[in-house]
This record gives sequence, C-alpha cells and structure tokens, in this order.
Amino acid sequence: MTGKIAVIGATGVQGAAQVRELVSAGHDVLALSRSGGAVATPLGPVAGTAVDLGDEAGLFRNFQGCTAIFVNLPSTSFQEASGLIEAASRIGRAANSAGVEQIVSNTSMPVPAEKRGFAAQDARHDMRARLFESGVDTVSIEPVVYLDNLRQRWAWPSIVERGVVSYPHAPDLEVSWICHEDLARLMIAAIGRSDLSGKSIPVGGPETVRLPDLTARLSQGWGRKLDWRSQPIPEFCEGMRRAFSGIATLEAERLMTELRRIYEWYNQSPEKPFRVDMEPVLKLLPAKLTSIEEWARRNPLLGNHPIGG
Repeated sequence: MTGKIAVIGATGVQGAAQVRELVSAGHDVLALSRSGGAVATPLGPVAGTAVDLGDEAGLFRNFQGCTAIFVNLPSTSFQEASGLIEAASRIGRAANSAGVEQIVSNTSMPVPAEKRGFAAQDARHDMRARLFESGVDTVSIEPVVYLDNLRQRWAWPSIVERGVVSYPHAPDLEVSWICHEDLARLMIAAIGRSDLSGKSIPVGGPETVRLPDLTARLSQGWGRKLDWRSQPIPEFCEGMRRAFSGIATLEAERLMTELRRIYEWYNQSPEKPFRVDMEPVLKLLPAKLTSIEEWARRNPLLGNHPIGG
C-alpha cells in the first residue's frame, strides 16, 4: 500500500516511535495529536496537525487522502473509558467516509479474546470492537509490556540511583518485553495486508524472560551490575498514582484498585498474558526486533531522564 499514513497520538511516546519508523521506511506521514506538535525524526521533523477526537467532521477532513491510519488512544488504565470508546467509533466512521483503506490499531496492552472484568482491558475490548465494526479493514496489534516503561519515572530512578530493577513482576513471571520501535515495525509490516482484517495479534519482543534474566541482560547492555526486586503491587500502584496525579481522569481510589486487580491477574493468571510466541507472529508480520541488551545500549543510563508520566 502506498500513500499517506496518518498517526493518531503522534506526539506520545508510542505514536512518535511510529512516526520515526514510518519516515525511515519511506512513508509519507500525517502526524495527528491534540497539541498538533511536530515530531522529530532522524530525517528531520514531521510537522504536526492538531486534531480533536470529539470532532468527527475534523477527523474526516484530516483522513482524506490517507490510505491507512495508525490509532493510538490514551491509556484506559488512567483515563475515563466512555469518551475513548466513542472516539474509536468516530475514528472508524470518519475513516470509512474518507475512503481510508486500512486501520492499524495499537491497544497498548494485552487484550484477551473475551472480557475478564478488568476495566482497562474491557474498555480496549470495546474500542477494538468499534474499529472492527467500522467497515474499514482493521487489524489490532496488541503489545505486552514495554521495555520503555523502565525509563518512566516510576522505574527509572531505582535503576539509575540504586542499581535496582524494581517492577511488580513475580520472579517466575514470563514476559516478552517489547520496545516502542519494534511495535512500530510490526504495525508497519501490517500495512496493506487486507488478509489481516479482523485479526487481533498479540506481540512481544524476541526474548521471553523472567525478572532476574531481564536484569542480567540489562546489566550486560549497560555495563553495570544491577540487582532486581519484585516490587510489591500496592507500592507500585502508589507510585503510579503519584506519577499520574493531575493527568489521570480516573478517581484515585478507583485507579489504584483497578491497577492492583489487573497486576495480580498478570502475575497469577494461567493464561500467561505477558508471554508471546513470536515465531508465528514474525512469519505473519516480518520485522527486525530488538534484543534487551541492544535496547539498553540505545538508552544509556547517563544523561537520560524519565519520559512521560
């Protein structure tokens, strides 16, 4: 598929990585975000366009001339879901009316085939359904845990200041950590693939590791001996509450309760929601993936600061 690719949420950390990878792959990119900010890429900045997800006519105008749309919507773990579900409906209708050929949606988290009673996941389930019902060929790409989360303010200071990888994962929890750039490459591999319409594809990185193994690989990449800590879930939730204070629209107690419930499920579920066998995925979506050590080398400890939050 050739033509312009629109990226919704282009100034967020996930969307910006998609803009960079799309530009590097030779695509013409329309960077859409609430702020309309430009996105820096190795080949120069991509000018941004402001878009209101509540304005269906505005979405339609921006989508005209686009062959595909990459959809990144705000986190349902921290924001009220009803408006985001309706935004997904508006995006789908506007894309259909504008003649867009394909939607590639990023759920930003694992989304089981059936609802499990967790608010954030269930909202993503509904958002996915609205896009699938749009009449536009839609594929849902569903990443597990981002390596880039380690650079967020709830995890990065412990690594830099204390040399401890502290995360709310049980020591035996298997996780196929993925980075933003690899998610972008997998989404790009889906462009023009009408055979993927209606599919939900869980994705991870090239390695599935437990917390001690993750720490060993990060130590190798950073050239610094690190320790690991299975962070108590209530402590993690409190750190997230502080990080998103003033940003989240969910009431604090509800936010904390939902985070605790879902992280308990992540750690205990027999479904292994953070583990992905990438061999069949890469046959379907050929892409070059990044090892944990390579990611660490690209994100040095010195001179780096927490992102987002």
